[in-house]
Amino acid sequence: MGIKSLIMDILRTTRTAQVSRSADGIVVTRINEGAEQTIQDARDNIAASADVAGSARAPLLTDIRGSAPLDAETRHFYSGRQLTDHFTALALLVQASPFGRMFGNIYLRVANPGIPAKLFASEDEAMAWL
Repeated sequence: MGIKSLIMDILRTTRTAQVSRSADGIVVTRINEGAEQTIQDARDNIAASADVAGSARAPLLTDIRGSAPLDAETRHFYSGRQLTDHFTALALLVQASPFGRMFGNIYLRVANPGIPAKLFASEDEAMAWL
């Protein structure tokens, strides 16, 4: 991966996230530090990410390292058709700690996103996988 793929402009901002796209076409959604998301935030974040993806399905990197845990309804919304209609794969960027991995694994196990999905502690590794 070259430096070109790391250059991103913020294309959308929601109450709890910033969404950009890499030069390689990867949509990157970064949840704000300490953000406690509601179901409406989930709707807004998916809509902003889909908008940035454009008309073609794209890979999605979601950085949840600073996010507060999600309630069941919000976690459920972040799965299924909302992902499969707009995205080809999901890389979850989590804290490199037992809690971060646990948080990410719970999401993947419960959400069953319907597209290839994997946890990462390294953004470079996540981007390379996508």
